[in-house]
Amino acid sequence: MDVFDLRNSLIQDYYEYISSFIQIKDQRILDYVANSLEQGLLWPPPLIQLNPSFKPGQAIDQLVSEGILHPDCKRIFRRGKSESDLGKPLQLHQHQEDAIRVAQTGQNYVLTTGTGSGKSLAYIIPIVNHILKHGSGKGIQAIIVYPMNALANSQQKELEKFLNFGLDGQQLVRFERYTGQENDLEKERILANPPDILLTNYVMLELILTRPKERASLVSHAQGLRFLVLDELHTYRGRQGADVSLLVRRAREALHATRLQCIGTSATLAGVGSLEQQRKEVAEVATMLFGSPVPPENVIGETLQRATPERNDADLEYQSELADSIQNLSIPDSYDAFIKHPLAAWLESHLGLNTDPESGRLVRAKPRSLIGPKGIARELAQQTGLDEQICAGALQAILIAGYNIKKPENGFSTFAFRLHQFISRGDTIYASLEDELERHITAYGQKYVPNERGTILLPLAFCRECGQEYYVVWRTAANKTKPGAFLTRELGDSRSLEQAEAGFLYRSSKKPWSDTTDACLDRLPDDWLEERNGEIVVKSSQRKNLPETIKIMRDGTIGDTGDQYTYVSAPFRFCLNCGVSYSGRQLSDFAKLTGLSSGGRSTDTTILSLSLIRQLREDTDLHKEARKLLSFTDNRQDASLQAGHFNDFIEIALLRSALYRAVKAHEESGGVTHEMLPHEIFQALNLPLSAYATEPEVRFAQKVETERALREVLAYRIYRDLKRGWRITSPNLEQCGLLQIDYSPLDELCAAEDVWQNSHSALATATPETRQQVARVLLDYMRRELAIKVSYLDQAEQERLRQLSSQYLIAPWALDESEDLTHAAILFPRPRLRDQEEYGGNLYLSPRGGYGQFLRRNGTFPDFPTRLSVEETQEIIEKILDSLRIGGLVEILIDAKDDLGHKPGYQLRAASMTWKVGAGTRAFHDPIRVPQMPEDGGKTNAFFVDFYRNIARNVLGIEAREHTAQVPAKERQNREDLFRDGNLPILFCSPTMELGVDISELNAVNMRNVPPTPANYAQRSGRAGRSGQPALVFTYCTIGSAHDQYYFRRPELMVAGSVTPPRIDLTNQDLIRSHVQAIWLAEAGTGLGNSLKEILDLSGDTPSLECLDHIQDALNSQSVRSRAKLKAQAVLLDIENLLQQVDWWNEGWLDSVLAQIDLEFNRACERWRSLYRAAKNQQRVQHAIVNDNARGPQDRRMAQRLRQEAESQLDLLTEAENIVQSDFYSYRYFASEGFLPGYSFPRLPLSAFLPARRIKKQNDEFLSRPRFLAISEFGPRAIIYHEGSRYTINKVSLPVSDDEEGIATARAKQCLVCGYLHPIQSGDGVDRCERCGALLEAPISNLFRLQNVSTKRRDRISSDEEERQRQGYELRTALRFADHGGVVSAKTAEIHLNGEILGKLTYGHAATLWRINLGWRRRANPNQHGFMLNVETGYWERQSEDDAPADGEDPTGGRKKRVVPFVEDHKNSLLFEPTPGLEIAQMASLQAALKNAIQVEYQLEDDELAAEPLPGTSERRLILFYESAEGGAGVLRRLVEDPEAFGRVMRQALKLCHFDPQTGEDLHRAPGAPEDCEAACYNCLMSYTNQMDHHFLDRQSIRDFLMRCAQAKISVSPQTHSRADHLQSLLNACESDLEREWLALLEKNRCRLPSHAQHYIEACRTRPDFYYEQEHTAIYVDGPHHLYPERQSRDRDQTECMEDTGYTVIHFGLQDDWLQIIKRYPSIFGGFNPA
Repeated sequence: MDVFDLRNSLIQDYYEYISSFIQIKDQRILDYVANSLEQGLLWPPPLIQLNPSFKPGQAIDQLVSEGILHPDCKRIFRRGKSESDLGKPLQLHQHQEDAIRVAQTGQNYVLTTGTGSGKSLAYIIPIVNHILKHGSGKGIQAIIVYPMNALANSQQKELEKFLNFGLDGQQLVRFERYTGQENDLEKERILANPPDILLTNYVMLELILTRPKERASLVSHAQGLRFLVLDELHTYRGRQGADVSLLVRRAREALHATRLQCIGTSATLAGVGSLEQQRKEVAEVATMLFGSPVPPENVIGETLQRATPERNDADLEYQSELADSIQNLSIPDSYDAFIKHPLAAWLESHLGLNTDPESGRLVRAKPRSLIGPKGIARELAQQTGLDEQICAGALQAILIAGYNIKKPENGFSTFAFRLHQFISRGDTIYASLEDELERHITAYGQKYVPNERGTILLPLAFCRECGQEYYVVWRTAANKTKPGAFLTRELGDSRSLEQAEAGFLYRSSKKPWSDTTDACLDRLPDDWLEERNGEIVVKSSQRKNLPETIKIMRDGTIGDTGDQYTYVSAPFRFCLNCGVSYSGRQLSDFAKLTGLSSGGRSTDTTILSLSLIRQLREDTDLHKEARKLLSFTDNRQDASLQAGHFNDFIEIALLRSALYRAVKAHEESGGVTHEMLPHEIFQALNLPLSAYATEPEVRFAQKVETERALREVLAYRIYRDLKRGWRITSPNLEQCGLLQIDYSPLDELCAAEDVWQNSHSALATATPETRQQVARVLLDYMRRELAIKVSYLDQAEQERLRQLSSQYLIAPWALDESEDLTHAAILFPRPRLRDQEEYGGNLYLSPRGGYGQFLRRNGTFPDFPTRLSVEETQEIIEKILDSLRIGGLVEILIDAKDDLGHKPGYQLRAASMTWKVGAGTRAFHDPIRVPQMPEDGGKTNAFFVDFYRNIARNVLGIEAREHTAQVPAKERQNREDLFRDGNLPILFCSPTMELGVDISELNAVNMRNVPPTPANYAQRSGRAGRSGQPALVFTYCTIGSAHDQYYFRRPELMVAGSVTPPRIDLTNQDLIRSHVQAIWLAEAGTGLGNSLKEILDLSGDTPSLECLDHIQDALNSQSVRSRAKLKAQAVLLDIENLLQQVDWWNEGWLDSVLAQIDLEFNRACERWRSLYRAAKNQQRVQHAIVNDNARGPQDRRMAQRLRQEAESQLDLLTEAENIVQSDFYSYRYFASEGFLPGYSFPRLPLSAFLPARRIKKQNDEFLSRPRFLAISEFGPRAIIYHEGSRYTINKVSLPVSDDEEGIATARAKQCLVCGYLHPIQSGDGVDRCERCGALLEAPISNLFRLQNVSTKRRDRISSDEEERQRQGYELRTALRFADHGGVVSAKTAEIHLNGEILGKLTYGHAATLWRINLGWRRRANPNQHGFMLNVETGYWERQSEDDAPADGEDPTGGRKKRVVPFVEDHKNSLLFEPTPGLEIAQMASLQAALKNAIQVEYQLEDDELAAEPLPGTSERRLILFYESAEGGAGVLRRLVEDPEAFGRVMRQALKLCHFDPQTGEDLHRAPGAPEDCEAACYNCLMSYTNQMDHHFLDRQSIRDFLMRCAQAKISVSPQTHSRADHLQSLLNACESDLEREWLALLEKNRCRLPSHAQHYIEACRTRPDFYYEQEHTAIYVDGPHHLYPERQSRDRDQTECMEDTGYTVIHFGLQDDWLQIIKRYPSIFGGFNPA
């Protein structure tokens, strides 16, 4: 395989695809685009990454001779070993030898080297050696922990090779994999006889430490564990890394492993500074992970060596040799000759290895391109004086030779390399508001023309028919302070906002639009006009849509001295140049206008993937298992969308290609008739039976029926494909000019004068050619609107077709069970009757409509000089239809007497249609929609013409599947097996395939988005070319992603960027709590079973769902808590110094957590209980309806469906197959609820129920999402993508409630000055903001805490879907810092420069964030918040008529309530509050700059960090940053704790804004950018996510502030509110002097203060005087009225309720010794320290 040819073919196909849609009328713009594409606008030259050689170390045999390794290691570790081959002696790399020698010392060590460096041997050999020396069968001596099962599986196969082969049947060392994939028999075998080496993952190690069965076997056999290995150390970042770090400490304690040696392996980790500094940083991280020291000298890196002799570039003799070797290029064919070749030496020096100037070590060279300004070919040309192209060819040849020539010592390629191609989507062209011949044109979007701050740039879109350009704009209204203006808008953002209207600007010197309507009447759409009093006028209903001439200044503002433009509002209704018009119902402008790319990310990825697979399939040198593509995306729903998109594209391509071949085969015989069509397509498609039959081996009569089913479905699809313009990104055969439909006997009919003699004189005097033209236009109109009489479109027949399909066919050829089949329309020659209920699917041919206007046009009847009246037009239409009836081309389906308008209803007879092949040179022209054919119009899409003719027939068998955690484990494994063998050519996967899955040979990897970090990129790209073969890695960079575009401009930073050591935060309170609770569970010795039915009482019709007795006993056991405390203290011992630095930790914290075990356990059960109760309630209610004979059949059918859905949900909660893999497996469930460590599981998720698909025999499923994602992804009527289907969120699970409304709602106030959150517990809440003191306004009411949801399958994913369809919600975030011990938990840092305070940073660890969904972003009434919810059924009300309900779903009945959904979570948050009164534009610019800078500095992806202005977009006083990834990335706290961090981020922001971070010098543009940036561009501040801020963004406005901040110092104070402030707030809330006296006592003795006063507890409907939130303790200070017996009885009941719910209750009576009570509860009140 020639990887360069593969890359060139890929780019050529992509170029041809993009170019085929580019339709640009303006020659200057067209020339600019062509030139830009030629120069690599969307595909810069690929980077070449040469894999250098590792320095060899000693051989295994030599280490045995030294006595370092046991003699049996010589037999075990051999190269090329297999079942039948003993292999050859194994030569180690130097870094492997170094690791083995360090292992002998017993010290911890870390190996950090590149992919393919044999890291696993660096721990496997020492472990096996130890077991050989000390004896096997002495329990588990080593546990190896992998981040993914796939790596454990891969390592298992390696160990099988080493430890099972070639040892004469001896098993010297036993190993087992125990990851949760094993069946019951395998598990029992392992538990009965634990191995020497255990391969597992961190989640399973967690279960081993907590589940009774494993503790009894594996834990007891692993006492005194000797080795613990963490593989892929760099992946342990954020919450997951902290969890694993504590897990290691727990394992060491539980296994009494006092001599434990910890080993880590990692991709090459590199921080800043020298090699020694980097090793020190890695050692610190590893020490944190292991809980045990790692000396810096034990961080082992790779040692590299040259394959070729080093030559000096300055040596003239060498230069002459080099030039001569290129001019007389002779490619060596032996290793010795190759390494002596001058060009091989030069290539290795420039592309393989560099010398580190500080240490003198050889290090990997940065990847570089072969060609281009920075390419190595240009450097070689300059050095040798030769032509650059000749140098490039020679380099390419030597690279290929370097792959083919193998090293004699190990058989590896001398030069293994990868080609890294970054590809971007075509965005659009931007232009200034100037004359067409002078305006600035660019493909690089920014705010202004470079160096012309007063001249804005606006994006262009081009008419798909004629290529006329339009500026795509928002129009803002004038106000008292500023004139109206036009701003940048994205084409897809078409619905107008309250403050801006969406629209377009037109300007054409050749065809200007007049400012008087009368002058342009003939250019308006025909159906906009009517005749009134003998004159043609604009209809009153269309006057608001008329084009408006406006004078606009160059800065986009409206002004009298500006140039004249014509403005039209969105949606785009007609082209002012060519006249093509669109229905008012067609709201999307995507089908009417285009930019540089007709498709989006999904279509582009499909085209690229298909191109690559085709090239691989055509390469006969490749094995079958190598002809495949692995494609990565970071979102599992995107993987699902992409797989569905690709498969739909293939199906449509096969269908159209088959139709083309069918009509082409009958070219000589006159075409294909209706009767022949199904059979001919069936034959041309030629599918194997297994591709479409439910029973692939079917024979005899049932085979005939199966084939008939396919023929009929194919025929339906073919007729459906005739419909006008329904697939924009893949035009049909007619649009490509490859198909023509003729009508027989139209020519004879039009020539028969007797048929026309009694008609209107326009028809009677017309030539046969004219009659044929007007009749054909009508017949084409009927056909393309599917007014066709054919059984496949007949509604009654379609039910039979559905049955036939479901019985005999499988996806994708079967009809989808939810598919809304299109059925034939009926055409009536009259207008629609507005006052009647008429079926919307029919056609009404009004004389005033498009066809009527066509008849009345000058030139339609050239021999009839008079303009037709409307009445005459009606007469002609009726006559044409009647004549067509006589000719047998149309048929009357409904008699005139049966029609409301007394006109007959017609359909085109399919039997009159003849399908003929077209030449592919001219597209179908519709004179109704496009009155004037553009000058160069009628072009066909060259890419698709060739595709349907020559390529599509060869795509049979190419399919894609998704591979994500959403896919059941068994099916995932099946897909891996198919992919490994090359039977499944494409896998679209989430990072599940990033590490270690054995996928055999792989030559190509695609990334659908730029990965989060270089580490992820290295892992993904490293999947290709693992065997040394050249590999192609191509990455698609999304236009809308700042992250993707940053690396598109700087690909070398991603390809060979340093992988920073992971950041770990071990002071997260929730995290520590979950591990303490896991220790308690282990000590309790109580198993949680498989589901919560083994924990909770489900007995009876209305189960209590209380904990079962044995669980409750464990929860109540004091001895268990005591043992757990001792264990937890030991685990936390080495991080106690860290814990003492955080405000939530105190000496009584452990006691408090263990005292609240019962409450926390029950709290964790609540989500399951609510799901169970809701499903049980739905089952009961719907069962009653089913059995209620008074209900109608429809009600009962719907009730049956809902009852079945409820029962499916109950099964999923309790009895689901493979429940261990389910979200409701007990241990996984408690992890997701935060009771047990969560690792990579979403914490506190929300679940969506997906009902099973009948035709695919799927199981019902729940999908879970973190709640901060769920507020939008699971919002009302949102779309979910899963396994090729789209599902709509149509229903929310209502918690069972006694409330008469059926649901509980809340209220909250948000400060309009600083955005601070104030939940209202009772009354009206506080009046002033607790953070800034500002007066608070009215609360947000009817806040509804989002619950778990249900979905309805909507349809299958089609190739029209470019990005996941997201509902446009208005989301608002509100912040509240946590408080611990009554003190607000936040650190404040002041930013100082020369005594001046520049601003303030406030960091809150696990601050409370509410994400509030205020409603549709574009709602009719912006002041009305929320969504209508049926409080009886839980159905969300639909947004619009387009959001059609699924069958049986009708949420209109029952009581409704408008609610505002919200979710609550805890996130690491940072408030940035600049002290100077920065303007709103500066704040918007700062927000964009700092978000991007933090992401770049800490290698975060877009979705790992969120930034929002507070209190809102219109009033920006602060910027809120929060870590949106699960558990946080741990970076924001560094901005207040690391004195240098803030300055580094500011310097990064300066670099991003094109300034020199040291001097502030304006660099004007980003690296590689072709143009200067005046104010803001897509390389600095602009992104698609901040479009509404674009008019604010200005890098110049924040330069000085950033420079000052970069030089500033920060000083940190520990908290925002002092103890004194908090005490005062408690005193203010006191309701009696006794309460104030109690607080004074606490203060006097320096006891811990309560967190709240007068806190309402809903569960027991009580308001304690004081409340300790962290300790779940209620305080009552009882006055004299509590001495009365009646009140004492009530107090007892209340206390009992509180304690049953899990609260600690403490009463301070009037006659009690308060100090003694305080001393009894040190875990609550802290130490007793009298002042």
